[in-house]
Amino acid sequence: MTLLRHILAAMLIAMLAATACAADGEYYGDTPPAQAPILPGYSIEHIRQRLAESPLQPIEGIWEYPEEMMTIVVEQFSSPQFSHKLKYRIVLLDSEDMSLLPGTVIGYIAESADDKKFQLWLYSQQDGLKLLGPSQCVATLQDGNTSLIFKRGSLKMRVRFNLTRFLPRLFRFISVSPYIDKEELPIGFSKVYPAYDDNESMHHEIRYL
Repeated sequence: MTLLRHILAAMLIAMLAATACAADGEYYGDTPPAQAPILPGYSIEHIRQRLAESPLQPIEGIWEYPEEMMTIVVEQFSSPQFSHKLKYRIVLLDSEDMSLLPGTVIGYIAESADDKKFQLWLYSQQDGLKLLGPSQCVATLQDGNTSLIFKRGSLKMRVRFNLTRFLPRLFRFISVSPYIDKEELPIGFSKVYPAYDDNESMHHEIRYL
């Protein structure tokens, strides 16, 4: 399955390269592109090495997304196609869903006046290997910068669309009906690297002597 994923990644990246000329010069400003790009050369080992050699902001690093069985990296980036407002991007490193390729950008992050709160854009639809439709939410760094918790919007109505959803546990769409506030388990990322301590133990793991 790993070989198949690499073959698919190579084919898709080649297809994207073939159409890159048409996208050159397009300016997205502070709004993410409608379709997520797929970046070459992303793996957990490579990213760990790069992060180890760089000074990091609290939000940067490798994170687990347990609800969707993903490992992602939050990294700084800059591009003439984007506003400086979009300071970070979220890139897939590994996923239980084999149709998602390492290097797929699953979202973007902008800072706010509160250094613990961020504006997130996460892609909400999946069409084969492509992610589409960035949706906004607010995220908060918690637990000593080891958890990044999402907050859904405060909409009172939801509408079901007959689409394949990306991140289905986050983007739950139901038939038109009143939305009733109720307590839910937090949804978000849990930091894997940089580790919580010098023994590389995560903050929620019990370490046995």
